[in-house]
Amino acid sequence: MLLGFGKNKIITKCEIGVMSTFEMQGLTWKARSKYQQDAILIENKVIQHDGLITKLYSHSEKEQWCVAVADGISNSPTADKASYAVLKALTQNRELDQYQTSVIQQYLVDQVAHQKNSFGASSTLALIENDGEQGFVTIQHLGDSRVYLFSQHDQKWHCLTRDHNYLEQLRESGELRAGENYASIYGALLQYFCADPLHEVMDFTRTVEYLTENDALLVCTDGVHDVMECGEWLPLKADMELRTWLLNMKASLVSKQAYDNVSMVLVRAKKLIH
Repeated sequence: MLLGFGKNKIITKCEIGVMSTFEMQGLTWKARSKYQQDAILIENKVIQHDGLITKLYSHSEKEQWCVAVADGISNSPTADKASYAVLKALTQNRELDQYQTSVIQQYLVDQVAHQKNSFGASSTLALIENDGEQGFVTIQHLGDSRVYLFSQHDQKWHCLTRDHNYLEQLRESGELRAGENYASIYGALLQYFCADPLHEVMDFTRTVEYLTENDALLVCTDGVHDVMECGEWLPLKADMELRTWLLNMKASLVSKQAYDNVSMVLVRAKKLIH
């Protein structure tokens, strides 16, 4: 039996079930922006900080874990509260089925909508979770925060998600025209969480990915991919520490005078057992 996942990846049935561990580490940085409106989730902790790199964490294939980023939408009020709240929703009791967008949306409304000057606070969300399915991870997102795959097969980064914005909608419908200036609608989000009880959200866009040894996933906010497309990113060599790659990425963003908040969590599959 053959299963196809990711970029040009073919997996035989006998390969499934040999994954041992996932290692993960995150970085968040407000860059040149006045405020930090991003947040990251790692090890069931929500982190919102002007500049921080987390510890390195590791989980076996059978353990449940979730990493995520949220990007508070800057033209909404108290955007930092929105990004913090949508990630906090993911840490609640699993029996609440917190990975449904309707549950996260209601949590944001309950926690933020009635705070002073916070009605309408909005955020994106992208997450990677493992439910113990031996090498398979689930990717879910709403908005323009993205997930990328680094494939050991071709040593390249590949985007796995499509933004929920007007520009992407035009691209998918074939309506983008050469020579047109689309800068004014570049960030026109069509889907996001909002601290407004009348706001409706669609379901997450959901994909499942199978990781082979030393494959990696990066979940990140647009402060990363707006400045550097993934074709410019350094490869994640098998012997490179996650911390080194994250700090190299930050240095590249600094050199390009990144303005928007930068948040990312890197996850790598390690130690295949045969």
